[in-house]
Amino acid sequence: LNVRAFTFEGVARAIAYFERAVALDPRYARAWAELANAAADHANLLSVRELWERALAAALAARRLRPDWASAHREVGAILVALGRDEEGIASLERAVELAPDQPAVVAGLARGLFLGRADFNGAARLYERAVALDPHFGWHWLQLAHCLTLAGELGAARAAAERAIELQEKSLGGREGSRILGAHMRL
Repeated sequence: LNVRAFTFEGVARAIAYFERAVALDPRYARAWAELANAAADHANLLSVRELWERALAAALAARRLRPDWASAHREVGAILVALGRDEEGIASLERAVELAPDQPAVVAGLARGLFLGRADFNGAARLYERAVALDPHFGWHWLQLAHCLTLAGELGAARAAAERAIELQEKSLGGREGSRILGAHMRL
């Protein structure tokens, strides 16, 4: 609940709870992955490299405990890309997709890695298209698809994706529970 609030205070509380969980059970992979996610949110909010390193350590712990778990590979990959270790991060994201090719968040994770790590707008757009085909109600993926298609010069498709993102925003189906998509009108 604290992570979903996506406030500085909520993320800090979430980190404390997940740290307590892994202290109580160091083999609890899900808690390590959630700690990584919360620490990455914290790093995003504060733009501090040390926080990204902390997030990476937690994600690597989750991946060590469950090496065939796509979510752990996705977390590791996303954090590595955020740290500028693009190729290593993309490799982890590709492994996540190999493990769970039908999970929209995993497919979108690789799309984001290609977008940020390689500026591969076409490759990212194709993956975001796959993610929205798997879950057509995930507004954030539509918004990112619109962004990638615009940068790839596919303006008609970008407009349609942005319009879908706006439609979902208005229905409050933007991804994180209770959040709204920001920037869909700007993308359009």
